[in-house]
Amino acid sequence: MGGGRLTRPDFGLGQPDPGHPMTEFYTLLLEGLEGVERFALPGLYARFDSPAWPIEASEARDWCSLSPSPKEGYSLILAPGHLRVLYSELRCTAAGAPAALVLTEEGSRNTCAVRLLPPFLWPSDEAVPPLPDASMALTITLGPDAVDLADADPRALARQLIAGTAGKAWVSHPRLDRWLEAQAIRWQKLWR
Repeated sequence: MGGGRLTRPDFGLGQPDPGHPMTEFYTLLLEGLEGVERFALPGLYARFDSPAWPIEASEARDWCSLSPSPKEGYSLILAPGHLRVLYSELRCTAAGAPAALVLTEEGSRNTCAVRLLPPFLWPSDEAVPPLPDASMALTITLGPDAVDLADADPRALARQLIAGTAGKAWVSHPRLDRWLEAQAIRWQKLWR
């Protein structure tokens, strides 16, 4: 009876396009996270390069340089650490292009959007999808050997992306937002 087909509703979320060149890397990372409790996070160091005029708090990000490792003149915002992964989900655009992997932190329910940057040039006719809404966001730059390693030993590549901090860099974090706000307020006070 019924004879109908039961499908899972996607609630308007895009499904990954198997033909997209980045789908393989995101799927590899998603599968590697199964059974893994921790995802390594890079450090976050920032320097505020104040302009020669007063700025608004919303403009402070334009005058900030970020680094995943310590550098002279940079302030420590966040030490390297780990995110305890409760679950992970691949977010895609309506066309199927992977936008980011969203990791949910155990205990706090904070989310971290992880964008993989390809080891090849992004097609100029395809816009980089926007990051999904998340508490924080970082990028992982895939090295030139990522394609060969994905074919030869995909588990090793997944372990490298999960446990290592090489190529990882913060895009946004609540502590960075608070630090930038403090820098902008300090700079505004100097101009009064």
